[in-house]
Amino acid sequence: MASITDAVQTDKWGKDTERQLNAGDLESWRKQMYLDTIPWEHDRFRELLEKYSKIPRDEVTAEIFKIRDKAWEIAKYPCIGHFTYVRLLEFDGTSSGMQRAIERLKAPGSQDTFLELGGFMCQTIRQLAFEGVDSARLYGTDLHAEFIELGYQQFRDRETLKATFVAGDMLIPEADYASSEMAQAFNGKISIMHAANFFHLFSWESQLVICERIVRFFRGGFNAESPALLFGVQVGSLKPGEIRVGSFNVFLHDETTFQSLWDEIGRKTGTAWKVSMHAITTAPPKPNAYNEDARTMRYVISQVAC
Repeated sequence: MASITDAVQTDKWGKDTERQLNAGDLESWRKQMYLDTIPWEHDRFRELLEKYSKIPRDEVTAEIFKIRDKAWEIAKYPCIGHFTYVRLLEFDGTSSGMQRAIERLKAPGSQDTFLELGGFMCQTIRQLAFEGVDSARLYGTDLHAEFIELGYQQFRDRETLKATFVAGDMLIPEADYASSEMAQAFNGKISIMHAANFFHLFSWESQLVICERIVRFFRGGFNAESPALLFGVQVGSLKPGEIRVGSFNVFLHDETTFQSLWDEIGRKTGTAWKVSMHAITTAPPKPNAYNEDARTMRYVISQVAC
């Protein structure tokens, strides 16, 4: 079966493309996207640093800022400048995807595996390990190996965490991707995946390529009791479609368009998927690099019988 990447033309989401985020106006971008205070409630993240990482309470805030500033120098994402990652939104008790993931990962004799896509410092993996999930069944990936290294610096667990991390680009050409470390590490090995603040960075065509590769990451076959599961949060839109961000185009979804994308993936891969997605805010996200129709949305995608 031909890969989607054989037919779709997509810009490589490499570090050169990433620099287009600010559309060449770094000063203006910094004013909008870089904060000197943490605007969110982040007690859960503080607890993680105090109890999991053993950082003294009076040093936690300084450590958060120090690592954030190092990350900003690597890539100037809004979620870094605005400390969005410290919210650990998936652990607020309202994420059905995370609840299902934790139940499966902590079940007696569980063989489920969990992959964090575009994980930044893979803070979700650290929270799962803190909550008692066997870290040997946790995997993380990001475009930047530097972010993975910052994760070890932030959480001080280089010698104790058993998780597997692989840096790589989800959009490199198929000939390179098939033999990549990422493909070797994940293909056919994952049962649960999490991707936060991820899909809204890409065009429809790029999302097709990424999602086809996600399907390859999942274990083969269909298990009705423990189906392949992908969940997270992303910026969607009340008026879905392609918009311009910085110097490139991205596609923001509502539930209908996200289901359409996964229907296309299903046709190409011989699989079937059910998407549920809803807005968790009534106003545009902060920071808002998109438009007034943008909303923060939570999604769950489950494999279903063909």
